[in-house]
Amino acid sequence: MGQVYLVVVGAASIGGPWAPHRIFPGLKTNNLWGTYENPDFPMDEGKFDVKKGEHVPAEKVTEYMRALIKEGGISDFVRLNTRVEVVEKVEGGWKLHCTSKAAEDSSYTITTAKLILSTGLVNRPLMPRYPSSPNFTPTVVHSADFPVHYTNIIKPNTHTLVVGAGKSAWDIAYACTTSPNSTATMLIRPSGNGPVWMSPTHVTPLGLWLEKLVFTRFFGFMSPCPWAGSTGFEGWMRSFLHRTWIGRKIVGAFWGIMGEDVVELNRLNEHPETKKLRPWRNAFEVGNALSILNYPTNFFELVKEGRIKVVIGEVDSFRDGKEVVLKDGAKMEVDAVVCATGWEIGGSLKFLPEGVEKDLGLPITNGKSNPEDTALVRKAESELHSCFPFLKERDSSKLHHPDPAFRNTSAPQSEGNQPYRLYRFLVPPSDLTNRSIGFAGALMSLGNASCAYLQSLWLTAYFDGTLPLPTSSPEQLKYEIYRDTQYCALRNAMGYGNKFPDLVFDSLPYFDLLLQDLGFEGKRKDRWGFGWINWIKECFRSYGPEDYRGLVSEWERSLEENDGRKKVE
Repeated sequence: MGQVYLVVVGAASIGGPWAPHRIFPGLKTNNLWGTYENPDFPMDEGKFDVKKGEHVPAEKVTEYMRALIKEGGISDFVRLNTRVEVVEKVEGGWKLHCTSKAAEDSSYTITTAKLILSTGLVNRPLMPRYPSSPNFTPTVVHSADFPVHYTNIIKPNTHTLVVGAGKSAWDIAYACTTSPNSTATMLIRPSGNGPVWMSPTHVTPLGLWLEKLVFTRFFGFMSPCPWAGSTGFEGWMRSFLHRTWIGRKIVGAFWGIMGEDVVELNRLNEHPETKKLRPWRNAFEVGNALSILNYPTNFFELVKEGRIKVVIGEVDSFRDGKEVVLKDGAKMEVDAVVCATGWEIGGSLKFLPEGVEKDLGLPITNGKSNPEDTALVRKAESELHSCFPFLKERDSSKLHHPDPAFRNTSAPQSEGNQPYRLYRFLVPPSDLTNRSIGFAGALMSLGNASCAYLQSLWLTAYFDGTLPLPTSSPEQLKYEIYRDTQYCALRNAMGYGNKFPDLVFDSLPYFDLLLQDLGFEGKRKDRWGFGWINWIKECFRSYGPEDYRGLVSEWERSLEENDGRKKVE
């Protein structure tokens, strides 16, 4: 009997964050055209009516993803409106306990030998609970439900309170100003990480495209990455930058200049209100708390004009009528409240048997401290500090927090909490011999499209047995996984590294690693000339989806040349 494939989707449409019920008018990608596409299915300018240099409108992403599914012949394998409630490990594979909305909420199970969980990092809104009067009349929703309530919130002569300072909070605050005489307040909680780094698409006096700069090897050298290449010119350069005193000074200066350049380009210090949107941590800390200004008009001008008001504070309660009271006693009248307060880590799936989450390398919060795990974490951090002293030496305080009481260093991760701990950020080490389960997209990367493509190919080879398993001992492999995940926690204090892998300047070395496992060369630029000429091209030419085009076909050809689909013993 041949293999049967099934894609189970809980929503009524494919698309995840780009599904129709998750988008609203004016929403766009942070990416410019050409960088948010499957390498083997370029986003055609004419077909999708998107031009070079433009941010892709959300509805065009939805249209593109539907076309991608049709082109790949995947439509017949997709089952919509099917919510997986429980994932149970059973003999020979996995049993999914599902609920179908399409069949009057009927429940049934699906048993499979191979399972890929591609539910994303989060799928359950983190909604704060504020004391509220029963006579409080404004709509109160999480940002995930903002699109559904868009027409009820975006009205003329209204004022919306937006709780949060992440990109979704900026998007919603901006949307609130698109209706005549409507305004918004962004409430930034002092206990959080503050405003995200919002950058123009192009930075530095040279006008470099930020998205491309991130995927340029030379600039990637400025990140102390433990899984990056350690031989040849790359190894020498990384050793110089991260193991010598003068190299670390160069690295520190680089991140300082990058941060101040964004502050200067946005003119944040030129007005008392825009100054409140200056990120509290330095640029090295940013991780995926980095975003792009993709609005048709200047966001900061709206702040200067008072259309968007920025307040540092916490909600105390909702009172009768439309009154919101803050903990410092301040009051405001609002017509709606949108909580852009993030998502619960780990999502809504329940795993069986009890306790299997830890074996699968999944996030655990408020768990019991394990002496062995604690020792591994401390050993990993000690090695990282030794190899990359900048991780320990740099200033990790909230330097620009408006309240000096909050300018302390990052709170250490609770020893009872575990972030994702997966081999190659993809599969649990406990399942390597079975090759039965993988987690696609269990990380954050600015190169989402390329990452998804490479992870999919890696998982395919892993499941069919053609991908070699690591040769390290189980103990060494576990240590390396802890080292890499703890690096993410140390590297991105402003981002999400203490919860899941958070890759920005470390993305390209990660892609190299996946390609190496598949038997490909990570350095894929056309090579001509000799020695240093090749390295100049590799160092300064940026990578994008186009550099990985045709890899699936290459992989299939390599299998045919190697005795068909011969399995790795």
